[in-house]
Amino acid sequence: MSKKNMLYVLGASICLAMLVLALAGRSRFPLFNRMVTAIILPVENGITSLGHLGDSVRGYWKAMTVLQEENEKLKKDIEELRSANVHMVSVEAENRQLRELVEYKAAHKSQKTVTARVIARNFGDLRDTIYIDAGEDKGISRNMAVVNNGLVGIVDEVYGGYARVLLVTSPRCRIGARVLRLDSRAIGVTNGLNSIDGKLMMNHIYRDASVREGDTIITSGISGNHPENIIIGVVTSVHLDEGGLAKQAEVQPTADAADVEQVLVVTAFTPEPKIKLANEGGQAK
Repeated sequence: MSKKNMLYVLGASICLAMLVLALAGRSRFPLFNRMVTAIILPVENGITSLGHLGDSVRGYWKAMTVLQEENEKLKKDIEELRSANVHMVSVEAENRQLRELVEYKAAHKSQKTVTARVIARNFGDLRDTIYIDAGEDKGISRNMAVVNNGLVGIVDEVYGGYARVLLVTSPRCRIGARVLRLDSRAIGVTNGLNSIDGKLMMNHIYRDASVREGDTIITSGISGNHPENIIIGVVTSVHLDEGGLAKQAEVQPTADAADVEQVLVVTAFTPEPKIKLANEGGQAK
């Protein structure tokens, strides 16, 4: 090795030693330390900044992961709550209808009934029938009354294990009806109007008969096919027919045929005793 090269190597070794000592803080070389600091500090700052950036990125992705997990958990909890709420509402609606059936049976002890569930609805043009899971196997026959908290309809066709029910809201369903009021025994015939609001029309009411808004309309039982005193609905308006010879009354049915799920079919009944009312002359009849 030449003398010149040896001087280079020696100088480089001395600088390296001074650098190491300066970095280690074991020796003080003011000028050299300033040079080292000027070179090393930006590098350290850059490395530190990169470290902080890396920590920030890792923290961001960790936070995002936690948020996503919490979001998924919240979605799952909401779905479970929604499902539980739907189930609760469904159970409550079914219990309400069952309570109505129990109340009906308690109030009509003279009637023999069969419980049935609605299994299908007619989605044809008329949309005026439902199907129940009781038929000939349960002693069901045509023209039997179907009820829950009021008259739902009349059995129209019977099959082995199911039956078709013509809804009271159907224009084809005609039921003998009367006013339930102490000072009125007005009678007529109800039939559906096939309207959006599901109202009925009570026709053939004598012009001078007493019927007014708010009156309760019940079955008259005149036909003998089904019992009397089943609630049909409430009068919402009264007017004369087109000829002006008789009255007509619009009736809002009590039973909601669109929502009914549980029903009773009246398979047999004993005519209820007549209530004796005082006539105008003070005599009982």
